[in-house]
Amino acid sequence: MTEHVTKQKNGSWAILGRELQKRTFEPFGHFSFVAYFLLAVCAVGGTGIWLEAYSYFLLPPDPTGTPNSLSPLRTAVITFFPALAGSASLQLIWAENNQKSLRAFAVLVIFALTIVAVFIAPSVAVHHKTALWVGGFASIVALWTWWIANAHQKDLLDPVLDPDVTLGKKNPTAELAGDLDGFTT
Repeated sequence: MTEHVTKQKNGSWAILGRELQKRTFEPFGHFSFVAYFLLAVCAVGGTGIWLEAYSYFLLPPDPTGTPNSLSPLRTAVITFFPALAGSASLQLIWAENNQKSLRAFAVLVIFALTIVAVFIAPSVAVHHKTALWVGGFASIVALWTWWIANAHQKDLLDPVLDPDVTLGKKNPTAELAGDLDGFTT
């Protein structure tokens, strides 16, 4: 019985690992999925970050010569990753009825990234650049969480088209079944 329990424990880790690997790499074969991810999630979803990065790096300092502050960029990053990770994690929790390990993984992600946000939020305790590095890494984890949560989302995946499906047979040059006898307009 001990051997069975040991195999079962190692098995759920292995199953989770395979599922995460599968969900990480399979969507790359679907242009629509990747385009949606880049445009909707990264570009539009990250608008607050892009606007604050633009303000910090490309706008001149104010007329008094005070350099631009990293504080707004920091706030944008700290509000981006918990929201994205939270929604993606809850999607996994609610959608994956049969995969307890994937649901538990989602709980772990939402918990860990919430703790990260709470710890890097106070500007007195954590330097802006440190918060941005940690927030950047957390944002990558949040984006990956969204990716794996939506890896099986049929609306985002390209259909695999078989040209023979529309004909109903394997030989597309063969005569079609049936006739038009008795058909009137």
